Amino acid sequence: MGLHNYLFSVRKLNNMGRWATEFMHQRNTVSEHSFFVAQVGQMLALIEEQHGNEVDWGKLFKKLLNHDVIEALTGDIISTVKHKNSEIRNMVSLLEKEVAEETLFENMDEPYRSIYRELLFDGKDETLEGRILRSADEIDALMECVGEIKLNNLKPFVDKYFLILAKLEKSELASVGYFVARILPEIISDCEALSAGL
Repeated sequence: MGLHNYLFSVRKLNNMGRWATEFMHQRNTVSEHSFFVAQVGQMLALIEEQHGNEVDWGKLFKKLLNHDVIEALTGDIISTVKHKNSEIRNMVSLLEKEVAEETLFENMDEPYRSIYRELLFDGKDETLEGRILRSADEIDALMECVGEIKLNNLKPFVDKYFLILAKLEKSELASVGYFVARILPEIISDCEALSAGL
C-alpha cells in the first residue's frame, strides 16, 4: 500500500535542522517548526474570525500540518536559494514533485496517492487558509530570529528579522496586522537589539 513508507519518511523531520547555513545557539528541527507553525496558524485564524472572516478549519489544518513534509525527502532547502528568482523556485518545485513521485507515491495505492499529492503541495495558495499558512511560516522564522538575537547572535539574524517583518507588514490579513501591532511588541520587549525603536 505504501502508507508505511510515508510514516517512516515523515519521522525523518524529527532530526532535520533548520537554517543549515547559519550558526545558531538554538536550532529547531523541521518537526518543531511545523508544530509551531500550526500553533501560530491557529492563532491567526482565531483572530481572523474575530474580524468577521470565515475560516475553513479542515483545509487550514491540512495545510499547516503538511506544509514541510516534502523536506523529509529533499532536506531543508534554504529559502534564500529557493526564492532567489521564479526560475529557481519553479525548478525546486519540480524537483520536490519528482522526488515525491519516486519515493512516496510510486508504491502508494489509490485513493491515497491522489490524496497525499494534494496535501503535500501548493499549501501557500491565495485562499485565506493559504495566506494564513504563509504568514504563520514567516512568524515562526521571525521568532527563531528573535531567539537568536536575545542570545546575542546578531549577525545575520537582525537583518533577517527586519526582512521578514517587512514581508509581514505588507500582508493584508487582519490577523497579521494584529500580530505586528499588538503581539510582536510583547515578544521583543526584553530584546534590547530590537525594542529600542518601540
